[in-house]
Amino acid sequence: MTGKIETTIKVFLSYHRFVGILLIVGAIGYMVMLSDPQFNNRCYISEKALSPGVVEEQFNQVNFINDYYADVQKMYTVKNLESGKFQKWLEEEMQKIGLDAYTQNFTFSYPLILGEKKLQGINAVGISRAYRAARTEALVLMTPLRAADSGAASHERRTDGSVALMLALAKFFRRQTHWAKDTIFLFTEMETVGLQAWLYAHHGESSLLKPSISVSDPPHRSGSIQAAVALEFAGVSGWQRARLHVEGVNGVLPNLDLVNTVVRIAGKHGVRLELHGSDRQPALLLRSLLYQASGSPASLHGLFLPFDIPAVGLSGEGRAASSSSSATRTAGAVVEAIWRSLNNLQERFHQSFFFYALPAIDRYVSIGDYTPPLGVVLLALALAAIDSLVVGFGDGDASTKPKSAGGGVVGPVARLCVMAGCFGLLALVAPAYFIRTAAAFRIDPGAGMLIGLLAVQAMAAAFPLMFPNMIVACHPGALRLAACLSLGLSLGAVSLVNFGLAFLSALPLAPVCLLAAGPDRLPAVLRFGIGAVALAAASPIGLLLGGCYAAGGARSLVSAWTCAEYGALQGYVEGQLLGSFTYRLNCLMLLPCWLLAWCQLFARAWP
Repeated sequence: MTGKIETTIKVFLSYHRFVGILLIVGAIGYMVMLSDPQFNNRCYISEKALSPGVVEEQFNQVNFINDYYADVQKMYTVKNLESGKFQKWLEEEMQKIGLDAYTQNFTFSYPLILGEKKLQGINAVGISRAYRAARTEALVLMTPLRAADSGAASHERRTDGSVALMLALAKFFRRQTHWAKDTIFLFTEMETVGLQAWLYAHHGESSLLKPSISVSDPPHRSGSIQAAVALEFAGVSGWQRARLHVEGVNGVLPNLDLVNTVVRIAGKHGVRLELHGSDRQPALLLRSLLYQASGSPASLHGLFLPFDIPAVGLSGEGRAASSSSSATRTAGAVVEAIWRSLNNLQERFHQSFFFYALPAIDRYVSIGDYTPPLGVVLLALALAAIDSLVVGFGDGDASTKPKSAGGGVVGPVARLCVMAGCFGLLALVAPAYFIRTAAAFRIDPGAGMLIGLLAVQAMAAAFPLMFPNMIVACHPGALRLAACLSLGLSLGAVSLVNFGLAFLSALPLAPVCLLAAGPDRLPAVLRFGIGAVALAAASPIGLLLGGCYAAGGARSLVSAWTCAEYGALQGYVEGQLLGSFTYRLNCLMLLPCWLLAWCQLFARAWP
């Protein structure tokens, strides 16, 4: 009886590649099905105290917006922004309104990119105190300062409208007596640098800032921040369509109740929100995972999320203010309605989901529904590992490879795993040297970094050719076991930090890891050629170039290379400044796993 069971197991495991591929295809199909409304859920409000859209908005001061918009158009220039004149004007206007206003100086130095140069910036902050509470809680309404005539800021990235709208709302809020929380109006310079400086200073943790950022202590403080909204609008009229941003650093998401509140209020006022460039389409779920996998914040709101502050971002182009435009009132009414709902919060957001995916703007998939596909992919790797353990160490397979003089079966594979980890460590620490070398030759930092990373990957790919004895000494079954286990464990660990990165990395890496050895029925040359092409495409650099080309931002290989330069540099810098894990995880986990699969291909090619 035992012999029959063993025979059945061996027969089943002999088809593990076919079964594994079926499992991976099934996982992809399952994830695609989640985009269908029959397999996801309609969003709802779990925190009943929010009551979005119940109150009647009172904002009707279109003249406030018109006046401030005209003043902003005059003052909002690069010269005034760099000299601090515009921030000083903002401070004076908020003081006239009755806010506790101040400006905050900070400096930013990043020798790797800027050399010895130090950049100075100024944030403008105003705090509208609550009338009906102890002022221990606060809400943040913020916008970045981008001058209209700045060459780096295109028309759609201007924030003239956001600045004027926030000033108008500040003046309107001061006339209301029903606020139970402070409102912080925050205007930050230099994008993420200025916001990060203010966040650490507000929490009294300036000493924890990166050495590259120094900031002055704020003269006025408020209470614990309950939620934040980031606005990025060029105009204040024409709010019929806007973009909603939810992803933060490392793919962290705000509480779903906050997202649903914003969506419901926007719908009440006829504002059509788009998520990742669309309001509803089957590929929206995939785009959400792509944004999470990047580890980059979708907008400046993403910097609040690591501080456990739920936040969302709203952006759009808009049009210039107009006294006859009802859409101008809509801009203020939408923000007021959001603030009225958040003002009702009696405790921090906790009722709804923090882990979810959005297949549509008004539908969600919970963590219990979208994680099984990754488990199915890991099951395919587990079957391959079991096959290597049960069948691969048989006498027939063992006789095909000599054992190392020291360490038996485990020793050579362990040494190979250590070498794979060393290549990952090299890719992690080397970019600083790549960028400095590129600067010496007057090459763009992104190009220098990508060329350097390509050289590291080429060295890793040539490793089996440079040290063939290390590959020959490895037992085929043990090497296959190490490759499958390392990839499976790495994907499982990455999924705990960033599910999108783990799942999207598993789709190309898991199949090529299963098929790296290739079926014995194929000729050796054909088996090696197919495996080499597949593994090259599934390499970190290959995935980066392919992702840039397929994402729609690149129309040719040249533009894809340029996009990859920016993506590689951005991932590294965000890891240094914002604490993004994406670049580090790719270097320390995914690159070593890819190298083990690559060595497995050469182990089968050499007798």
